[in-house]
This record gives sequence, structure tokens and C-alpha cells, in this order.
Amino acid sequence: MARPFNSDLVIEEKISEADFRAYHVGYEQNKFRLKPLVDVIIEVLPEFAHGFYQGKETPNTQLVSKLRDAARRVYGTNDFKKRGEFGELILHLLLRDFHGTLPLISKIYFKDSQNSTVKGFDGVHITIEPGKKKLWLGESKLYTDGLAGVRELAKDLEAHLQADYLRSEFSLIRPKLPADTPEIEYWRNLMDEHKNLDEILNGICIPMVCTYSSETVKKHNDATAAYLKAFTDECLNLKAKFDEKKIKTNVEVLLLLLPIEDKSELVTELDTRLKALKME
Repeated sequence: MARPFNSDLVIEEKISEADFRAYHVGYEQNKFRLKPLVDVIIEVLPEFAHGFYQGKETPNTQLVSKLRDAARRVYGTNDFKKRGEFGELILHLLLRDFHGTLPLISKIYFKDSQNSTVKGFDGVHITIEPGKKKLWLGESKLYTDGLAGVRELAKDLEAHLQADYLRSEFSLIRPKLPADTPEIEYWRNLMDEHKNLDEILNGICIPMVCTYSSETVKKHNDATAAYLKAFTDECLNLKAKFDEKKIKTNVEVLLLLLPIEDKSELVTELDTRLKALKME
């Protein structure tokens, strides 16, 4: 699989099941690899902010201005601890590099105010496999407590599968599809207000990412066998808790866990990098 951001050099998929993935960052010289993780998250910034609305390639003469504009779009407020964009960047990264998706629409590109929070799904991607097309409608949480995070994701799942919610989202997305979207008429038809909801649900995957402060990651400083067992046990326990709260549905739901050492440190490092990129 092509990985646009080469994040597999930093993030490893340690658990890979049909409805569950867990990602491991690990350590370097007995320290959690925070800065390499932030590096690959930042790589996502221009594509996340602009989508394909300004073309898929950027001339060298515009690289700095595009990066600055992307940082400003994502990070137009000082209240960064209460914003969800950092989690959305992680969702975008995991979908692109580990699931081979294409971003269908960048909702943040259409923000009408720097301080407004973009409602709706955190990521809207597609995959086009031979004989099968799939719409990925993603949600993300960046939490101190992993259990609280997966429980909130389960609540979001129930809300987002309501017919009114889906049709409302589609009414916003459909008119804004980029003109060069692969097989654009298929996606327009899928999101038509009169499309049978059962057909829509059969073509949807809902990836739900929880990035959280992990006690296991904090207690270790090397990827020993003991650490990897504790990592696996912790992630499987959170998956079981998610399943307890998850509503019964025929829609494909995929839980993605990214345990990190400290959510606050990640947010602070991203905050520092983005402030520098804004160049203000």
C-alpha cells in the first residue's frame, strides 16, 4: 500500500482485526517518540486544510504560503485545548497511510470564521477498490482517558447513524465535491436526498479514532515483550468497553486506537509547531 506520508516509519499497526486496529509509536533512547509523531502529523496539514480544492500539487514558489495558510485555517484560535482539529489530523493521517483512502472533502476549507468549530464528521474520505466503492465517515477523539474517549465515540456512532443526521451531512457535502473527484457521479448519487438509506449504509465505513494518554506507555521506556503484552491487553480491554456501548448496526464500524504517553504534551508540541508555521 502506498503511504503518502510515510508514517509507518513512526507508527506501527500492532493489532489488525476486521473491526479494530491499534497503533504503536514506541520509544527511542528510552523516551516516547513524541517529536517524530508530531512530525508526521504536521505533514498532513496542507492536504487536510485544503483538500484537493486548490489542486493536488503545489509549485515550489507557493510551498511556504500554502503551509502558512493551512496552519491558519486549522489553528485560528488560542483556545487550542478545547478544539478537535488535532484529533482530526490524526484521523486523516491514519486513513491515508494505513487504509489507502482519498480525502473527498475538506470541511475546514469552507469555514466561514477562524473561531468557528466545523460541525459534522471529522473526516470524509473514499476508497475505490475493484468492484467496490466505500465512503469513509470518520470521528476522532483526543482524550486524557482512553475509556472516556471510546465511550464518547460510541455515543457519536449512535447519533451519526440517524437518518436525519446523515441526510443533513450529505446536503452540505454533496454540492462541494471537487470537480475532479474520481467517479464523482457515483458519490453525488449516493448522497442524493432520495437515495434509499439501506443502500447508503451498505457503502459506508465509520472509522472511529481515539488517541489517548496510556498508562502502559507511561510506565515503560522500551518496547519489551512485557510492554507489548501490556499494550495489547490495554487496547483489547478498551475495544471490549467500546463494544459494550456500541449500538447494533450492519454498518461497518472500525475502532482505531493510538495510545500515547501524554495527551497534554502532544497538544503542547502541536501548538508550538503550528504557532511557528503561522509566522505571526
